[in-house]
Amino acid sequence: MATSQSDRVAILRSRQVRWFVLGWIAWLSISGALVIATAPPSRIIIAVLAGVWVLSVIGTIVVCVLLLWASPSDSDKPLWFRLKSKYNPNLGSTVITLLAATITLPFLYGYLWDPERMRNVITFDRDTVANLENNPPPKCFLGWYNETAPDCGITSAEYTGACQCGSRWSDRIEDFEWQNTSYRAFTLTSSISMVSPMPTYQMIAQAFFTYDTARARADASRVLSPSLWIAVYDPTLTVREALENGYTRMVLINANGMTALNLGLNYREALGHAPAYDYHLSISTTPSMDLQCDTSDEKGASGLCWLSLFVQFPSFERQVSRQDVAMKWQDVAADAGSWFALFQLLGWISSGLAWYKG
Repeated sequence: MATSQSDRVAILRSRQVRWFVLGWIAWLSISGALVIATAPPSRIIIAVLAGVWVLSVIGTIVVCVLLLWASPSDSDKPLWFRLKSKYNPNLGSTVITLLAATITLPFLYGYLWDPERMRNVITFDRDTVANLENNPPPKCFLGWYNETAPDCGITSAEYTGACQCGSRWSDRIEDFEWQNTSYRAFTLTSSISMVSPMPTYQMIAQAFFTYDTARARADASRVLSPSLWIAVYDPTLTVREALENGYTRMVLINANGMTALNLGLNYREALGHAPAYDYHLSISTTPSMDLQCDTSDEKGASGLCWLSLFVQFPSFERQVSRQDVAMKWQDVAADAGSWFALFQLLGWISSGLAWYKG
């Protein structure tokens, strides 16, 4: 039995619509999976995707032309000449939207979204971790060295005098090498009870030692004042991790005197690393006028040299800095959704559907 023109057009429309919809969904699924699985994309994958995009655009245009212009006719001319225009605004709006998305979205991804996904940015914010209580509970303070002072973990609200935390310090000195230089490292890790939530609360660390000027002259060909390298870093890191990832730096201070160390809070999150504090240091020193601990003298040292290190947080206002990519996948999806909404609006207007009254 011969197939009538209306039957052929109906078959053309139904089959093409079905394959067009299925092909479009399959293409979006496959291309999206390839892009996500190969991020950051390689040149080969980009070339393959570009070729598939081109084929998709050409195929979509061909199918859309058939869908827009195919309609029954009583003419005996061949099929292509028997196609008569019977415009459908609703179908036209859909086709225009898909055409615009098919052509525009690949260029947006290649020239806008993908470069933004590869670009690293640093964002800054400020907040505070200060205690908002007007009358915080009293707490002992770390004063001068006193063996008879109570432990700094004391919880009595009635005691507000000096306390000492000698039992909380590790007395183990380790060998540490950094940038081809060997150090003898001594780590002091504070507990929660040592840090007051009120700003300008001072912690004092003291060290007592002797110094041999003859040995210093033999080692360095000159005699300098005793000195120490210090590094303040987040206790969630080791000193090596903090130095390698830029969360701390070693600073040289005068060990024979009094040194005040103010810590500024910078909570930093590097790309691919857990966030940690990177303290800003502000240092001032008052050196001693004599060197009473010199053991090279025939009379020997008249006493011990000592270092008093005053550590405080002048303010609990902190800077939060994060290193991240300019656009994440969820940002790309949101941006693509906004563009697709724009294509729908343009298709709704340009197809005449906005003024259609049928």
